Amino acid sequence: MFEAVIFDKDGVLVNTEPELDRRRKAFFAREGIDDSGFPSFYGSNNKVVWSCVEPRDEVRREELYARFRRQFADDPMPYAQLATPGVHEVLLGLRERGVRTGLASASPRWVIDGFVEALGISELLDVTVSGEECAASKPAPDVYLRAMGLLGVEPAATVVVEDSPIGLLAAHRAGALVCAMPLPQGVSLDQSLADVRLSCLEDLLSLPGMPS
Repeated sequence: MFEAVIFDKDGVLVNTEPELDRRRKAFFAREGIDDSGFPSFYGSNNKVVWSCVEPRDEVRREELYARFRRQFADDPMPYAQLATPGVHEVLLGLRERGVRTGLASASPRWVIDGFVEALGISELLDVTVSGEECAASKPAPDVYLRAMGLLGVEPAATVVVEDSPIGLLAAHRAGALVCAMPLPQGVSLDQSLADVRLSCLEDLLSLPGMPS
């Protein structure tokens, strides 16, 4: 029997990637930054994104990120509108079955806390972990291993729900059963490391080995 489910945030509990991409592009245009040669940032963390924008000058990199945050300070991410269908129902269903729950994201702590508050799910999550609180970010397994440690569960008793290749690799390296969320229309990513392909979040409740 599985004892815990740990969720990634972006692309799993909430579909923020298109809005994040729009905001970055708007900022790059405002700053005169040519982003035509940038890779896809789908599933990336802040360090990867802003190191790509400014690979050499750390001071300028921090200044750019600060300006980016200020540009959208009065326009918070509409998490409630972008939430994946069934989030509350699935988290509540897991809680009722005695399954521990966690969130492990590459996002900064302030982003995670804002997201949890906006969705009103703090009482439905036993732990939240930011990749910035770990020695290494995804695809290293650190964020998932830390979440498992805080939950007091072994990898073999843990399900991780991810979407991006980086996140799937991190979960795979952590030794959990890895479930992949379906990707948005028009997005094509390698999900071959997934043990299970979900058609929707609710599929978790009928996963073999999940308490009933």
